[in-house]
Amino acid sequence: MIKTAYASDFNKKKTRPPNSGTAVLITRGGSYPWLDYDEWIIDLSPLRGTLSKWKKSKQTEEDWKKYREKFLPQMKKSKAVNKIEQLRQRSKNGESITLLCYFKPELHCHRYIIKSLINGSNTVIESD
Repeated sequence: MIKTAYASDFNKKKTRPPNSGTAVLITRGGSYPWLDYDEWIIDLSPLRGTLSKWKKSKQTEEDWKKYREKFLPQMKKSKAVNKIEQLRQRSKNGESITLLCYFKPELHCHRYIIKSLINGSNTVIESD
């Protein structure tokens, strides 16, 4: 099962959310010693320019559409494809995986796109 979560909910000072399984950080940033995660897969994060453009936008539905149009081709590169397939297989084998990013749950975030790709869908569902 693939879930998504707000990374700040995985602070080492807090109790990890129940049934979160393997916590996989999918951000581009640096080291996060305060964060309680099991793996960091930078290949599943947007390129800095793509993310920067999104953050500077008004984050409208049209901006989100443009962001997805830039981000999806990045996920077709071999490293990203391999990581997505590995996570898909692990999930199929019964492993519970939670994808972490810093955008709050009520906001658009690439973790929902990654979850959809892992689940084999091009339809992005922004919830668990």
